[in-house]
Amino acid sequence: MFDASPPNPDTLSDAVGIGCLVLMLLLVCLQIRRKRNAKAHAPQADALAAPLIWLSPEDAYTARMVTENVLVTGASGAGKTTGSGRALAHALLGTAKAGLLVCCAKADEVTLWEEYAAATGRSADLRVIRPGGPWRFNPVSYELAREGSVSSAENVVGLLEAILECADRQGGSGGARDDEAYWRRATKQLIRNFVDLLILATGTVTIDALYRAVISAPQSLDDVRSEEWRKSSYCFQLLSEADRRSKSTAQAQDFALVADYVLCELPALAPKTRSVVVSCLTSQLDPMQRGELRSLFGADTTVTPGDCEDGAIIVCGLPTQTYRETGVIANAVLKYCWQRSMQGRRVKPNSRLICLWCDEFQTFVTPTHDAQFLATCRSSRVGCVLLTQGVPGVYAALGGGDKGRAEADAIFGNCALKVLHANSDVQTNDWASRLIGRTLQVRASGNHSHAADDQMSALLGLDWARENGTTSGGFAEVMEAEVEPRAFTRLRTGGPDNGWIVDGIAFQNGRVFRASGRSWLPVSFNQKS
Repeated sequence: MFDASPPNPDTLSDAVGIGCLVLMLLLVCLQIRRKRNAKAHAPQADALAAPLIWLSPEDAYTARMVTENVLVTGASGAGKTTGSGRALAHALLGTAKAGLLVCCAKADEVTLWEEYAAATGRSADLRVIRPGGPWRFNPVSYELAREGSVSSAENVVGLLEAILECADRQGGSGGARDDEAYWRRATKQLIRNFVDLLILATGTVTIDALYRAVISAPQSLDDVRSEEWRKSSYCFQLLSEADRRSKSTAQAQDFALVADYVLCELPALAPKTRSVVVSCLTSQLDPMQRGELRSLFGADTTVTPGDCEDGAIIVCGLPTQTYRETGVIANAVLKYCWQRSMQGRRVKPNSRLICLWCDEFQTFVTPTHDAQFLATCRSSRVGCVLLTQGVPGVYAALGGGDKGRAEADAIFGNCALKVLHANSDVQTNDWASRLIGRTLQVRASGNHSHAADDQMSALLGLDWARENGTTSGGFAEVMEAEVEPRAFTRLRTGGPDNGWIVDGIAFQNGRVFRASGRSWLPVSFNQKS
């Protein structure tokens, strides 16, 4: 039955209250959702835009600019390491939290980076590869397993070629001379075939196995037909195993090429030619089979170049000043594998800045890889900081002559920021002056002449002498260097005599500094702060 009685006022009041509460809750939920959506779609803070160091109160140097590479020059004792180098190292470790690979030339450099890491709270990220330490790296295994590669064999061939190139430079050959082209190609052919043989037969490559395979290869066509050679040769055992294993079509084609080379082409070479080619390889592999290199780079792997993406600071603890050729090869191996790894890096919006640090860069420069890497590393969010005394050292390390100069200039050209400290080297100072360039400048000139028989009156400044004389003046526009070469000999070099201040001139391609209005800027660094 229908109830026609009026509604209870208390019930209506409760219903309205509940409805308002529900409506308020809905509005709050909508507001929270809007804020979340706005935060999700808001532009993220650009970590690479953060200033690393201030070159002047108005001019910052940012993390992004590091990816355009840095070149620091200065004579020994000019303060490049303790001035701009120290400031940039602290900024990379502290502000940018960058991952680094540090190649070491000087005996105290490992200690220096341990101090840097401690001062910036990064000691836990330090990975020093040195005798007796926990950190080791097997470059051959790493190159065989590296992701993003087309051919594992070619990765190992490239690695061994880089080792040979580095060892050749240390032996005084100067690297890549035209008259060595045949021997380089022949040695690379030898490496490629025996690396392929090891992969086909065993699935892996080691320096020891490569050495054994090469020295047990047939020396003549008579050896190939000899039962005694077949029974005792490790090379023949590998050939037999590779022949026995099942192979894909591509592997079968590779094996045919390897067998033809090992059993036909190599033993058919003239004895002197064959012995030189084999010796080129075995003599340079010898250091990798001994001492520190064998224990640190021939065993297991506890650190890899990829660890830099997680903030690792990898330091080669075999400085060349102390370990000589062993140190050169150790640094070269790490640098090559690191560069190859970084070139295949997949960058994300939050990817970490990674940097290669080379003090005494002339010790580590390689023409085959450095110029190309410097030209392309920016897209991988990777940069390089290169410190060297001057341009002649890099020219000489690359073989000298026109070719060496061209290769060095290609490297210098890919360093956007150059910090030029005090130098007494004429070639470096001329290069720096020409780098900054010339501008149109106004020069004033004046002249006064008088009669030859009236010199005394002219000297006394008498009016009639001036009336009889001739005065002329003018202005001319001439192209002059903005910074003369002699300016680099007058920069402060730090130490107590200079109040611990190191001067330099910063030049950055494509930039006009606010403090100077030019592409160059006088800068100073305090060694104590």
